Amino acid sequence: MEMSLLKALLSNISLFLKLSYLEKINSEPIWKYYRRAKEILKLLKHIILNAITGSDITSDEVLSKAFEELCPSVQELLEKFETWQPLLSKVYFVLKVEFLLSKIQNSSVDIFQFLKSSNQRLPNDLSSTTLEKIKHVGYEQTSSFIIEAIRDQLDSPGSSSEILVKIAESLSLNSKQETLIEAMALEKLKENAEVAEQIVEVEFIGQLIDLVTRMHSRLVLIKQSQTCSPVLIPPEFICPLSLELMADPVIVASGHTYDRDFIKKWIDLGLTVCPQSRQTLAHTIFIPNYTMKALIANWCESNNVKLLGPIKSMSLDQPCPLLETEVKKLVDALKSPSIETQSEATAHLRLLTKQSRDNRIKIARCGAISLLLDLLYSPDIKTQENAVTSLLNLSNIDSNKTAIMNANAIDPLIHVLETGSPVAKENTAAALFSLSVLEENRVKIGRSGAIRPLVDMLRKGTPRGKKDSATALYNLSRFHENKARIVQAGAIRYLVDLMQPSAGMVDKAVFLLAKLATIYEGRTAIGEEGGIIPVLVEVVELGSERGKENAAAALLLLCTYSNRYCNLVLKEGAVPPLLALSQSGTPRAKEKAQALLSFFRNYRHGNAGRG
Repeated sequence: MEMSLLKALLSNISLFLKLSYLEKINSEPIWKYYRRAKEILKLLKHIILNAITGSDITSDEVLSKAFEELCPSVQELLEKFETWQPLLSKVYFVLKVEFLLSKIQNSSVDIFQFLKSSNQRLPNDLSSTTLEKIKHVGYEQTSSFIIEAIRDQLDSPGSSSEILVKIAESLSLNSKQETLIEAMALEKLKENAEVAEQIVEVEFIGQLIDLVTRMHSRLVLIKQSQTCSPVLIPPEFICPLSLELMADPVIVASGHTYDRDFIKKWIDLGLTVCPQSRQTLAHTIFIPNYTMKALIANWCESNNVKLLGPIKSMSLDQPCPLLETEVKKLVDALKSPSIETQSEATAHLRLLTKQSRDNRIKIARCGAISLLLDLLYSPDIKTQENAVTSLLNLSNIDSNKTAIMNANAIDPLIHVLETGSPVAKENTAAALFSLSVLEENRVKIGRSGAIRPLVDMLRKGTPRGKKDSATALYNLSRFHENKARIVQAGAIRYLVDLMQPSAGMVDKAVFLLAKLATIYEGRTAIGEEGGIIPVLVEVVELGSERGKENAAAALLLLCTYSNRYCNLVLKEGAVPPLLALSQSGTPRAKEKAQALLSFFRNYRHGNAGRG
């Protein structure tokens, strides 16, 4: 074994032991796990210094292998604690740390047992009691509760309250604010995994988000049970953070309304995103919502309610027989011959499907999906809008995605894309994007005829509709045969327009274009359309990181396909921005830029040789 390995291990252990400030921070799971890790590493350091360093046994192959496995685990553990911040995910942190601690603990036991079995003379203070100490340094197996809860969730929607309580207590996720922060931290991790195309990790983090959402819902139910009001409060009058009737409603930059005191506390924590939309707030100025305040005041006066304390609304999450009855009443109302009744029911379902995962599960279970699909043919604009938006919200759960597709959803959705209002079309495109997250759905949607109306939205949709359509088309293009369908529907000519900065869609357009350039039909259509290469070169020079990456990928595909494209790219002055990108872009952007520059060099040498 190289002594440098032991030195590096001892150095990392020493650095870890110096993080003693973690024992004093106000985050129970962090200091609790730090103390447990500290105990194991102190014993390990003692073994290394007193039984291994300087002895002949360091050359043993078995021992060398054990330390080679141990060193990266200690390094990773050190990094996890060094980089911890209060707004990071506790659930994800604990899963990683428990896994690393288990590996380190097992390796330490193996090393000590090997030393005993090799007739190595151990110092007096390294006896069997040391081995027992290592074995019995306890740490809560919270990860086992988390995995058990996820399994329960997959087998049947909903984890038992007992498991949720154990997880919440272990991780100090005991308030609505803490669970919201946890959900947002996990969503950030999921975004990073999606960018890195780590599909298994994306799915797993999605399950963790669902679990934390259930923990949040459980806290809501507990708070609701503590204070019951005989009056049903309109949901729009309730602050999403406090779940109480708003006393001082204010509008934040995202357009959502909150009670001033509660959103102020949220922002004071350093959270600069909207709790509802997860959108980054452009500013933290509060605008008084005088209209909402007047409506609440009128409602309070009419219902003899005083704004003295928390007044909760009843919701479909509350576990009592009335709830299932309420859901069934709403679903039955969808069957009514009265357009007005249908409109009211779809409006209510739209709101409820937006509120929580549990609502989405219950509403789907009660047979709402097929009825909502039927209402996509409604002559009433609002009914159609509410129905398709409810389906969009329901599709946020994978089991509902499958149920919607099994209910023959494509034709009704295409009908809305072709005939609906702008809002209905936007939400239909978003629903098709959501449904196409599942690979088997991409095949069905592509073969159903939905691609052409989605491409038409690129031409004549609203700005939001164009973005939703481009996103849906990109997802569909991940199934190979759909690429040709998208090209044949005329997408290339519309993407050229959307690549202009004024359209606000450069990244999405280039993203999709790069995907379509991977097939012959796509490259041919790009060549026939004209005007694309100058724009791609401009994106390489001036675009966002993701835009530059995809523009370079598209140019590489075009240049290797045709010498004519290669000449055009060179005439547009692509070399300087590509040189800059090869030095300072994302790893993928550097790779594409370097490959393209290398191709140019070979292309010029080839031409020179022929001359």
